[in-house]
Amino acid sequence: MDSTRLNQIGVACLIAVGVLGASWGIAHTAVPEPLPVKAGVAIPHPAAPAPGTSIDDLVAKASVEKGHALADRQCAMCHSMAPNGPSIIGPGLFGVFGTHVGDIPGYDFSDALKAHKDETWTNATLSAWLKGPADYAPGTKMSFPGIASETDRADVIAYLRSLRPETP
Repeated sequence: MDSTRLNQIGVACLIAVGVLGASWGIAHTAVPEPLPVKAGVAIPHPAAPAPGTSIDDLVAKASVEKGHALADRQCAMCHSMAPNGPSIIGPGLFGVFGTHVGDIPGYDFSDALKAHKDETWTNATLSAWLKGPADYAPGTKMSFPGIASETDRADVIAYLRSLRPETP
């Protein structure tokens, strides 16, 4: 088989694919698919907290187990959760609840967080931070986009509260 015949076969295949794609596009435009009246499968949405519910109330009802799972998925790649754990990209978070913001020995915090050094990590400050680090401390080195769900933030805070040194 010579190259002219191979070229003819290749062009025929390309034309066939082009005609098929064009006819699908024209048919899809001319006869749009109707949306179903009722969804085939109900997708559960997480229950939003009642308006006016404080973060303290949400943390009181939060799940440490869910918070642990969320922290493993979203925080553990940059933060250690182990006692005396090393700073990875961010500082270790074991025992962080109740400490001063930007005050973990051995970690160089951004000036944006150092500006909050008079504050402590409480439910409210952790919620604000986890909602959007760049909103809480503009100029922070942390590029995490945040956790939009208040209940998810409460679960993570409950987990962080559970990470505390053993008292003798």
